[in-house]
Amino acid sequence: MGKRLEAERQRLGLMAVEVYEEPTIRIAQTTYKNYETGKRDMPSSLLIKLWNIGFDVMYVLTGQRLEDIALDVRSHKDLPSYHQRLINLPDILDLESPSDRLLGAMYHAEEALVQAGANANEDYDYKILATLGLGLIDTVK
Repeated sequence: MGKRLEAERQRLGLMAVEVYEEPTIRIAQTTYKNYETGKRDMPSSLLIKLWNIGFDVMYVLTGQRLEDIALDVRSHKDLPSYHQRLINLPDILDLESPSDRLLGAMYHAEEALVQAGANANEDYDYKILATLGLGLIDTVK
């Protein structure tokens, strides 16, 4: 994950100091260096802040780019349709930040899967939740 964090920072053309001194982040240089070297795990609160300044957090977490996941959703017409009947979409529109909207959509996707009888880690994982969540957000636009 640390290597992907560094790669994402470089993709954005940022120096490490620009990230850890970002007003919304403000962490010690050594702390940030430990995240990039993999010596320390990042808290989810930092991931949300990185998302808000342009980092592809899904790539940092999973190694798969957000746009690739979105393309997968658009190319798979055979996704189960039951999630469209069980998920309440209007509250996703009320969320402000993109990260909150994605997490909200992932939550609703998981609720739908659970209601349909699916079991976590057997029938679905985070990638599937992200894929379904992105599909929900895309259909609401």
